[in-house]
Amino acid sequence: MAHETALPAEPIFPAEGDGLRTENPSAQSRSYPYWAWLVILLAATTIVGLQRRGPREQVRMAGAEMMNDLQARYLVGLSQISGQAAVLQSSPRDAFGGDSLSRGLRWVLLLSDAGRHDAAASELDSLAKLPVSDSPEQAELLAAVRSLAEVNRQGEPPLQGLSPEHVRLIQEQFGWLGRLAVTSDQGESSETRRQLMGEARRTAGSFMGLSVVAILALFVGFGLLVCFGVLLATGSLRFRLQCPTGTGGYYAETFALWFVVFFALNLGVGLVVPSSFTLGASGVCSGLSLLTLYWPVWRGVPAEQVRRELGLNWPDQTSREILFGGLGYVGGLPVLLVGMLLTFVLMRLQSVLAGPSLLAFADAPMHPIIEPLARGSWLVRLQAVTVVLLVPITEEIMFRGALYRHLREAFGGWGKAFSVVASILVSSFLFAVIHPQGIVGVPLLAAVAIVLAILREWRSALIAPIVMHMIVNGVTTSLVLLIFS
Repeated sequence: MAHETALPAEPIFPAEGDGLRTENPSAQSRSYPYWAWLVILLAATTIVGLQRRGPREQVRMAGAEMMNDLQARYLVGLSQISGQAAVLQSSPRDAFGGDSLSRGLRWVLLLSDAGRHDAAASELDSLAKLPVSDSPEQAELLAAVRSLAEVNRQGEPPLQGLSPEHVRLIQEQFGWLGRLAVTSDQGESSETRRQLMGEARRTAGSFMGLSVVAILALFVGFGLLVCFGVLLATGSLRFRLQCPTGTGGYYAETFALWFVVFFALNLGVGLVVPSSFTLGASGVCSGLSLLTLYWPVWRGVPAEQVRRELGLNWPDQTSREILFGGLGYVGGLPVLLVGMLLTFVLMRLQSVLAGPSLLAFADAPMHPIIEPLARGSWLVRLQAVTVVLLVPITEEIMFRGALYRHLREAFGGWGKAFSVVASILVSSFLFAVIHPQGIVGVPLLAAVAIVLAILREWRSALIAPIVMHMIVNGVTTSLVLLIFS
């Protein structure tokens, strides 16, 4: 977040109100923010409830499977790059998390593939004592992995020493690692194993490169964040958003209306549109939902005033606003890191509370769009990329535009400093909780929203928040395509 032309020293939160009265108040009818908030809370509760009862379990399981495959590819690739199996020998058993039987068996497959047969046998004995290993399905899975470990110990080819049913079960249950495990005797002479090892090396190499870039970006971001705080505290930089009284209630109504319309349109898409086109249709619905912006105009607020108060005004130096959006992303990385750490804490806590289970995966905060991005056809991926780059426009207009503008006025009676902080926290929490990543994803999503709200408060116009939101989605999309594909 960069330095601007020095301004006269003044409070960080200058007083609002003088000369900032709403235009044409006589032309406006009474607003109903309390009713609007009732609708917002009911809609949010409904969305969260439907997410938990809908395909959320399938999304969670798909996310856990993808993360397990990713972890296995990374460990195998790292051992290949280092030229030794010591990486696997020194890695902790819970590399796949907790006491989950499924993850424990993945670790056995890695140990067996690396030639650590005694360790694999010991691990299998420990897993057999878990209470979750009593069901026929789990017992069969244990038996399949035990058979594979014994075949590897004896030096037999798994595809010959295992029954076809056990080969099928291992490949189905353990994905990438299962396909690797049944080729453990073939070495680089096997085209299948050579391809799998190549994927593993690319994954490990990508992680190593991305780690270096991330560390450098965090250092730069921390420096930008410190500079931003110093400039803000000394008055060299100030928040520009001004909130005249009288129109905030209309924006609460607008957000409530948009919330309902957006939810209804997407619900209709899920019921009517073929699954291969639902992502693209969701993007269209996102754009159509912006028609609700005419609500405050219909209620009597001049269109130009609505445009200005929602941050839709076009600044003279647009390129500078775009630059601030990019700097906001880099400067916000330390905040995002805090959110990510809190998310990991919640994931770990949830995994511990779930107890040992075949399906006791940590509830990874994965958006449903991630799997289509990673495994979908080119058409599905094209739709997904389009959606993740265009939806930020709608979300910023409504969350940092309408909702944030309403909250700033609603909390204005407690002073501007309180108004800013409370508005940032409330809007960010609502933004995070309605996303489909679940409760463990709230800290990370809220961290993103907090930085976006600060950009809105600082720049007033929405260009910088929109640009930063697009960068967040674009970086996430690029990482998914790079790592999972």
